[in-house]
Amino acid sequence: MDAASTPPPVTIVEPKLRGPSGHYAEFVRAVAARGEGVLSEIRVVADPRARDFLGTLGGTVPVVAAPPAAGALAELVAIGASLRTGGRTLVLTANASHALAADWLSFAGADALSRLSLFVHWPLSKPSARLALLLGARTRRHALFLAPTRGVREMLVGAGCMRVAQVAYPATRTAGTPLRAPFRHILMAGAARINKGLDLVAELAERLAQEGRDMPLLVQVSPKHVDRHGSREDAVVSRLLAAGYRGLVADPKAPDRAEYAERFVGSLVLAPYERAKFADGVSGVVLDALLHGAPCVATAGTWAGDVVERFGAGVVIHERTAHELAAAIDAILARWDHFAARAAEASDALAAEHDPRLVARLLASGG
Repeated sequence: MDAASTPPPVTIVEPKLRGPSGHYAEFVRAVAARGEGVLSEIRVVADPRARDFLGTLGGTVPVVAAPPAAGALAELVAIGASLRTGGRTLVLTANASHALAADWLSFAGADALSRLSLFVHWPLSKPSARLALLLGARTRRHALFLAPTRGVREMLVGAGCMRVAQVAYPATRTAGTPLRAPFRHILMAGAARINKGLDLVAELAERLAQEGRDMPLLVQVSPKHVDRHGSREDAVVSRLLAAGYRGLVADPKAPDRAEYAERFVGSLVLAPYERAKFADGVSGVVLDALLHGAPCVATAGTWAGDVVERFGAGVVIHERTAHELAAAIDAILARWDHFAARAAEASDALAAEHDPRLVARLLASGG
């Protein structure tokens, strides 16, 4: 984009964006905070329930609600409507079906598809996904695919996508966050799920209860997460609550942005994620934790483990067991000041690397 030209608007399509908390809303908020002079406006196609609060996400760039997404074809209709306006369009959590669907837009030639960006968070490794990408030939040729990690980028390039840009996931730290804070509690932030180690945390609570310990352990067990992820999570949440651990604080609600950021102050964050699921995807929780100066326990061979190991801002476990998790916690607590200092150093580095302005520029220029 020429420096003298008028900054373009961008339409972000994310039907799962429903409330002001969580990483969908935070993505929009982060880009709006750092998009001045790059984007003129952010229009968001979200769940109908999001309309009332979308305007509160604006920063240096205004955020407005576009017609909401509802119905099976809502995303395709929204993408088509946005491309017809001549502006930029971003599918926030894109998969192969979006690439194939964009090919169905009969009017969308090379110029229109070149204004479409698809943010792919995870490798699209299933045979059905690879087939959908193969069939979406025009989209593969002309659209811009955004990859937050090298693994996702390599997958997209290997699948024949012609325009792929690796860009750090946009994130910001809350102004005035106290770094190097004294230890306050152990934290499992975000959705409590088995593939994120909920079963290990339940067993950890049982171990701590048996040992008579009482370190505060805060776990978010929102009912919507149980409903969304099924009875397996429900059973493990029940096990956690039945552990009898006196330090357990089981929070049944998702916090707002301010409370979410505040929870990281003085926290030791648990991220014993499954290696197969989280090897090549960014962990928003670990990124937020380090941005706010919180040391972490993460699994070796995951993006989260790599970034924790890179900065020495916590301990990486190689075996996903409650025993290893407990040992990692004790190792961090024994040298808390050291690990808190390393997390503070990580915060400064990651704030620059994950500057949302990088994504804003890609969206404005089309790559």
